[in-house]
Order: sequence, then structure tokens, then C-alpha cells
Amino acid sequence: MTRAGNQSMVKKNNQKAIVKYLMENGAASRADLAKVLEVSKPTISKNTNELIEYGILIEEGKGDNELGKKSILVNFNKDHKYVLGIDISKRRFKIALGDLLCNIKYTLDIEYNHPDDIDCITFIEDFIHNNNIDKSDIYCIGISYPGIISNGAFPNILSEKVNQIKLQKLTNAIDKVFDSKIIIKNDINLAIIGERIITGLMDINNHLYISVDVGIGAGLIINGRLYEGDRNGAGEIGFTVPNIHVDGKYVNIEEVASKTGIIKIIKKDFKNITDSKLYKLCDGNMDNISINKFAQALKQKDEYCQNLMDKVSKYLGITIANITSLLDIENVVIGGDIPNLDESILIRINEVVSNLVPFHTSVDIAKAKDSSLVGAVKIAMEQTIEDILN
Repeated sequence: MTRAGNQSMVKKNNQKAIVKYLMENGAASRADLAKVLEVSKPTISKNTNELIEYGILIEEGKGDNELGKKSILVNFNKDHKYVLGIDISKRRFKIALGDLLCNIKYTLDIEYNHPDDIDCITFIEDFIHNNNIDKSDIYCIGISYPGIISNGAFPNILSEKVNQIKLQKLTNAIDKVFDSKIIIKNDINLAIIGERIITGLMDINNHLYISVDVGIGAGLIINGRLYEGDRNGAGEIGFTVPNIHVDGKYVNIEEVASKTGIIKIIKKDFKNITDSKLYKLCDGNMDNISINKFAQALKQKDEYCQNLMDKVSKYLGITIANITSLLDIENVVIGGDIPNLDESILIRINEVVSNLVPFHTSVDIAKAKDSSLVGAVKIAMEQTIEDILN
């Protein structure tokens, strides 16, 4: 005798298989579903009708079979629910509305000087209202945040990146306004997900994404899945040590290759580089030092800046070589402002990696725009699908 629990599980698995197939392949007839999924036609009809009743599937058009009555096609209803992606960074607050196939329908990008200058929840409410979406249709909200999120706590160890954005205050406000799930993940972890979606790299099983900007972080895809570690802190490569000073002091990669680290190095050297183009661009004033001035001097072939960039490239190459050698990762992408300062940076990094890694590893510049935002939409979408089918 078949138990009710077993019948319920079989039914759930059949419905999951139907939805998954339609999500991946588009509309199909009930007969085609029965054939592909190797399930009886009555079982397919019963389950598809139930999914249509729930609003998860829709009927659309008729098939193109040449003989007999045209079959009605069923498809996944990508607009059954919507999700929001939110990307919080030092100077920007981005929102994206996505459907259940991770298509971005609407976006909003807000620039500010300080997090307290804007009312984030009002922007979110206005955003969905202006795009004619009801709050009740937002099932899940994914948030991209530049810090470690672990066990419900909100430690902000990289305060220079976010200028003390009050993440918990935002999530509490969302809870009061929306009856939606909230998922918070590290911005670089979401960046690698977004990069893979936007650039069509989803078929790569192992992937490393490194962001070199105000700070340095990494996202890892292992065996096709995001790897976050035991405490959700995987990818904090800013703490890895590519170099040891002569005096024995350990210096991590963030201190020598991030925007913040480069600026500190320049300020330390400033009195000794009075003949450099960078010194002149800064009018001899240490307060005028910036990454933009550094980039200008670099384009003018300033010797000091070129030498500093050589060291940055070397340290980044060593860090990438260590990770790829340990995990056997062939595909690496590097994002952020620093890799884009000079086209020779990528060449130097690849030279270091090829000299140190015993097998071929390619390091390329990240190509996707708003990858963290897209990643936030993706995780919210996946959570929604999982809950709908369970």
C-alpha cells in the first residue's frame, strides 16, 4: 500500500520536474512533458492543472503539430511573483526588480555622499509603486553588502568601503513595510554570480572573482556552487599575505594593492617623489593625492607610478597564483577600479601567474556591469522558486 506521505512526495517531485523543465526550455505541451519526463499523461495533466490553478504555470498558445487537434502549450509563469535586488556600496544605492527567470525589469541607481543622507525604504517603496508593482507581489529581497554576514549578525569589518551604512536599520525597515523574505550576502560573492549570468559563464564549474577596489575581496564558485565557508567568510583574501617586509612585519594584499593601500603608500613616499609627475599633479600638496591623480600620472608614464603599479601587479599575481594552485581553478576574473587603471596591469598579473602556477590559468578583466545587483536578484529568485515548489 502506498502511503499518503510517499504520494505527496512523488507529486511534489513531479511538479518540481515540470517547473524546472519549463523554466529551462520554455513552453511545451502536456504530451511533450509526459514524454520528456517519462511520466504518464494523466499525471502530467493533473499536476500541470494544479500548478496553473496556483498561478505558477500559464497556458499560452497552441503547438505546431501538423496533424490532428493543436495541443495547448503550458509555460512557467515568470511573473507569478517578483523579487528585488539591492546593492549597497560606499556612495551608491541600487535597486532592481526581477521576475522569476532572473530578467531585470526595472532598475534605480541613487548616488549619495553619506548613508544618512537618504531614506532607503522610501526609495524602495517609490520604486515599486512607480513601476506598478504591488508590495504583496515582492516575495523575496536579496541584498548585496560589502562585509561579512554571519549567523544573523552584521559585523562591518570593512568600514572604509561602506562608511558605516546601517544595514540592520535598513532590514528592520524592510520588515515593517514588506511581507518578504530577506537574504543578505557579501557583495563579491554576489558579483561572481552576476558576472557568470551576464557574460554567459554558467557552465564553468570552478571560478574565481577578485575585486580590487577600495578593499580587496573574492568570490568562489566550486563545483558550480557558491562557496562561502564555515562562517560565511570565504573570499576575504584582503587578509592574505603576499609579501613580508625586511623588518619581518607581515603586510597583507589589501595594504599594498587596494585603493586605500596605494594612497597610503603614496603619502608615505610623497616627500621623496618631488620630481615625479604625480607630485606636480598634486601641486605638491599631500591632501590632493587621489586615485584619479595616480591614474593620470600613470598614463603620462610617470616612473614612480609605473614602479608602484608593477609591485601591485606582482602582489596580485602572487595572491591569485596561491589560490589557483591550491584549488586548481583555471578561470579567474578580476574587477574593480584598480585593474582598469592601465591595460598592462592584466598582462603583468598573467605573467606572474603563469610563472608560478604549474598549469594553465587565465586571468581576465570582469566585463559585467552591476554584477552584484544581478547576483542579489538571482539569490532572491532562487529562494522564491524553492519556496514555491516546497
